[in-house]
Amino acid sequence: MKNYSRANTGIDLNLIPVFIEVIRCGSMAKASVRLEMSRPAVSLALKRFSQLFAEPLFFRKGLYLEPTEKALTLTRSLEILLGNIHENISAINSPENNTLAQSAPGPGNIMRQSASSV
Repeated sequence: MKNYSRANTGIDLNLIPVFIEVIRCGSMAKASVRLEMSRPAVSLALKRFSQLFAEPLFFRKGLYLEPTEKALTLTRSLEILLGNIHENISAINSPENNTLAQSAPGPGNIMRQSASSV
């Protein structure tokens, strides 16, 4: 099994919700309110996340940030992955649900596995 830890990859997964919220809001100020974080904390998180990529994810447009096409594509993929994580946690915590949705890294690799067949 591959090691996806932050120590191994250098990727802090805590930065992903900040990136997604900035995309949704179009500004760090609005995202900071929704995330209940200070604006400097959002700015730092977005800067750290952006450093993972060779190209910029945003262009400044006055007070707002305009995402690049790559940022929008990345957002859609990350939203799917976060949705899968939330669904799996809910499935595990649901006493009436014996099914766990398992997802391997990469788009389209979603497999449902019955807990009874394990």
